[in-house]
Amino acid sequence: MHKLFLKEILQKYLRGDATNEEQKLVESYYQLFDDERSVFEALSTDEKNKLKSALQNKIYDSVLKENKKGFVIKLQNPLFIRIAAAVLALLFIGSIFFISDKPAKKVAIASNVTPVHLTQNRVIFLPDGSTVILSAKSKLNYPSSFDGMKTREVFLEGQAFFDIKHTAAKPFIVHTGKLKTTVIGTAFNIKAMPGDVNITVTVKRGKVKVADDHKVLGVIILNQQITYDTKKISADMKTVENEKYLDWKEQDLLLDNLTISEVAAMLEERYKVKIIISDRSKSSQRFTASFSKNETLEKALNSICTFNDVSYDYKKDKALVIINSK
Repeated sequence: MHKLFLKEILQKYLRGDATNEEQKLVESYYQLFDDERSVFEALSTDEKNKLKSALQNKIYDSVLKENKKGFVIKLQNPLFIRIAAAVLALLFIGSIFFISDKPAKKVAIASNVTPVHLTQNRVIFLPDGSTVILSAKSKLNYPSSFDGMKTREVFLEGQAFFDIKHTAAKPFIVHTGKLKTTVIGTAFNIKAMPGDVNITVTVKRGKVKVADDHKVLGVIILNQQITYDTKKISADMKTVENEKYLDWKEQDLLLDNLTISEVAAMLEERYKVKIIISDRSKSSQRFTASFSKNETLEKALNSICTFNDVSYDYKKDKALVIINSK
């Protein structure tokens, strides 16, 4: 297939002008990106990122259509599989680097770029074991590994709640535009939605340092909040009396390719229970799930067990759940 023709189809796909046949070509024949690397490389960085996001969003749209009522789904849809393969091919071919406001600052390691999901929050487990709940319409860039780095740095566009593993020798830094939030091990929320004038950082546990390109704006602790005005270049610090800033966390969740162990950790936090997986070999078993905000713990556990060939028992008046192999 001619390279110029392929490039034209990709650009039409990004603009939304592609015919049904052209859309199917892009979404189904992922091997064309591997066979014709020069076609992909000819696209601008912005076009590459838009194409990745567009294809990845197809995956999550498929998840939603298949899973309006259930908790866990085994994705056997051929279209889903083809699209998933396309995304993997794109991520393999296109080297992605962290982008900050300082052009010289790059992390020379392939990163994960989360697709923007419009309706559901997403649970993300970072390479160091830290947990992130990413709100709908948000995006997080993070490396595949923090090994060999002096710091753990991620880039957020939108809103996310971070629960960071304590590593004193390797601070965790979240970049949101010109704002840099630095922690060692803590839990905090950052809201930096596209188009919003303000960037807000709120601490649930621990201590956080917030700075812009010129100075430290403040160090905040439990239930303290810094709001940074990106137009006035000014910051306001205050104490918050409740956790309403975390209400968004309780909405629907998309659990994408997580292990049973990771999902168990999320359920522990959400339902205030302790979950033990008796068979370690099952802990690393992966699956994809959609989790309704009104889902009961019992329904969530039943679904996990049904699709992962495990069972569970309640102990100590439902305060302890043990997941066993069948």
